[in-house]
Formats: sequence, C-alpha cells, structure tokens
Amino acid sequence: MAYMNKKEHRISKKYAKRKFSLVGLLLILYVLFTLLIPFFLLMYMKEVNSSVLKDPILYYGIYFIILLFGTLLPFFMMRKAARIPIKKISRNFSATFNDLFVQTIVAFTVCIALTYVSNILFSYIGLEGKLISSIGLSYDSVNLTHPLYVFMLIGVTPLLEEYAFRGVLLQTLARYGKSFGLYASAFIFALAHMNFAEMIPAFAMGILFGKTALRYKSIRPTIISHMLFNALIFILYVVPSYIAQYMAYVLVAIILFAVYLILSGRYERIRIQKLRSHQLTSMVFYSRPTVVIAILLMILDSLLFVFFK
Repeated sequence: MAYMNKKEHRISKKYAKRKFSLVGLLLILYVLFTLLIPFFLLMYMKEVNSSVLKDPILYYGIYFIILLFGTLLPFFMMRKAARIPIKKISRNFSATFNDLFVQTIVAFTVCIALTYVSNILFSYIGLEGKLISSIGLSYDSVNLTHPLYVFMLIGVTPLLEEYAFRGVLLQTLARYGKSFGLYASAFIFALAHMNFAEMIPAFAMGILFGKTALRYKSIRPTIISHMLFNALIFILYVVPSYIAQYMAYVLVAIILFAVYLILSGRYERIRIQKLRSHQLTSMVFYSRPTVVIAILLMILDSLLFVFFK
C-alpha cells in the first residue's frame, strides 16, 4: 500500500535551518541524559564497587528513572516546539492484531538476519549485537529474568522509544518530507543503540516501524509490534538450556514463515513516496551544527561502549 504525500510543505531554507537546529539541540539533551550520563554513572558505580550493582531492584529502578526523565523531557519539548498534539500520534488505527503480528514476524526476521550479518562484520573488534537491551540500558545476564528488567524491556522501552522516535522525531521531520523524516529518524534511532553491531538491524527496525507509523498515522500499532518484537527476542534468550539446542530450528521456522507471509501477500509492503526535494532537505538537516554534535556524541558513546564495556 503506497503512502502518498500530496501536500508537501514548501518552506524556506532559513526556516528549516532554525527548526532543525532546535531538533539537534534537543537531541543533544537526549544523548546526555539517556546515553552518556548513565554510562559514566555505571563506570563510577563499578569503580567504587557500589552496592547498587548488587541490588537489581535499585539498579534497574535508577535506570528506569533516568530513561523516563531523559527521554520524555527533550522529546516533550520537541513535540511542543513542533506543535504536534498528542492525539495526532496516538489516534485509533484500523490495523488488526493479525496484521500487526504479521508485520512483527517479518520485522523480527529481517532484524535477526541483519544482526547475524552485523555480528560477523563487527566480530573483529569483539562486538556482538543482541537486541536484548533497550537504549541507554546496560543489562547483566544474571539479572536478565528479573521482573523489573522484563517490565522495562517489554513494557516501558516500546512506549518510550515509539513515543520518541516514531511519534515525535519522525512526525517532526516528516513535515519536511515523509521519506526524509523516515530515514533520518531511523538513522538517529540506530545511532542511539550504543552498540555498532546493533545499529544495522536497529536502522531496519526504524524503517519498518516508521512506515507503519506513517501508514496508520499513529504510534499505537508500532508500540504493539515493538512489544511483540521485544517479547520474541526475550524468549530466545531465556529458554531453558535443555531446549536451547533446538532454537536454530525455531529461527529457521520463523524465517520460513516470514518468507511465506511475504510470498503469499499476507504481508503488505508500505511504500513511502520519495521526492527530489528530500535530498536537499537532508543536506540542510545534517549540516546543522547541533545535529552534527548530537550525532558525534552518539558515536562517542558507542566508542566508549567498545573500549569500556
């Protein structure tokens, strides 16, 4: 199903620069609050052997507050600056649960395949993509099944990330071109994952969920798909050891099922119209100093993850 943007906004370059500079500034706040501060806080707690690290409830509770505050504040300000009513991004949608389940299975298969490829590419520097940790959240495999972590992974993370990236950032940038907004928001979403090995699948995830948000003009379907996605990922990591050897067969079955959904037409591709003006818009966006600083800070955070993980 094609998503046609018949009413392209014609804006001045000066106006776009001002708006994009503000977006970049708020992204800087987001990176500082959600990515860099938690990273250095974790390093400090390890340095002093803080008791917080030994208490999962306190540990994940602190991260919960940081993620909540660090995500909602800058993106709330961005939404207000862009004058996007909350009803506009959370309206009712026509998709059925079956439709969303099909989209989730296809997205899951694409991301798992890209994670496998990405792990091969980044294995030489010791990186591995898991897709199990949310943005800004460091997890310990020992506490992986802790109820608070599960709640954050499957409940909180989809709400925050969909509100921030598909609800606010995508809708803000899509005013200057749907294709531009889609790819720019997916790119920022990928960079925010802190792990180079996870950026490729995260970018694909941002594109697929972004198309769904644009198609249904709501983040409700992407929240549901994101929750299903994270639940599937979580299940893969917590299956009992005596059946873990069979997970390869399960993954193959899911991949074959996804291929069947695509070939049978049950998975409906969503197309976003591309315009020549989107290239110029992209140049203006990525040349804004604040946007460049935000991107560099995300890359810095990823490098810190490489050397101090």
